[in-house]
Amino acid sequence: MKEQLQSALTAEGPTKRRSLVDPAVSKGSSDESLMTVMEICLRCLAKEASQRPSVEDVLWKLQFAAQVQDDWRGDSRSSEESPLSPSQIPRE
Repeated sequence: MKEQLQSALTAEGPTKRRSLVDPAVSKGSSDESLMTVMEICLRCLAKEASQRPSVEDVLWKLQFAAQVQDDWRGDSRSSEESPLSPSQIPRE
């Protein structure tokens, strides 16, 4: 799977990337957002723990992917309304 992800990320055009994901996700995702999520997945599969992203880095990248997706869809909601936004985390 790691080799397929790497190949899809370096491929010219989105066709190979989209062939690796669920068709419902493929239809509703921008290429940039899809690439960001695939890059996160690939980094998480690194053999060396030091090369894997931190949880904070994963969350930041997913927030970025969600923001790109919102912009691509033309959503009027702001990034603060994203479910991954730190402003939405309940404080004690």
